[in-house]
Amino acid sequence: MNGHTATIGGEPGLKRIRPVIAIGVLLLTAAGVVGAIAYLNARDDATLSTAQGPGRERPAGARPAVEPGNVLLTYSEPQLAPALRALARELGGSDDALAAAGQAVLVRRRPGLPAPISALSAGHRLDAARADDPALRRFVEYRLGRRSG
Repeated sequence: MNGHTATIGGEPGLKRIRPVIAIGVLLLTAAGVVGAIAYLNARDDATLSTAQGPGRERPAGARPAVEPGNVLLTYSEPQLAPALRALARELGGSDDALAAAGQAVLVRRRPGLPAPISALSAGHRLDAARADDPALRRFVEYRLGRRSG
């Protein structure tokens, strides 16, 4: 030995710098992840506005067709009943307990409607020509259980 202290990794100061470099890399990585999340979140384009949702608002002062949270599917032609009842069972059900809780999808025949099917919540309405219309399903899924209409 020549009187010099042997160090691991070469330079004596390198032992002190490694933890600083590691912390710096961790901080830069965390900042990159946060930045990527913020960027992607800003680019997210929701298909439904949380304020509006599907369907149009019913006229101000209109008497609610159902209790808040429930959805009523009305139809004019009897052949529409089986498909609408199947949709109601699939998306929510229609027993008294669900209706009382504002979680029911009710199905009623109303001859003479302006559209073959009208979906109604406490504050909104959607008309549809067919029971398999994707807009009808979206309306029920969005409005079911919402107390605000």
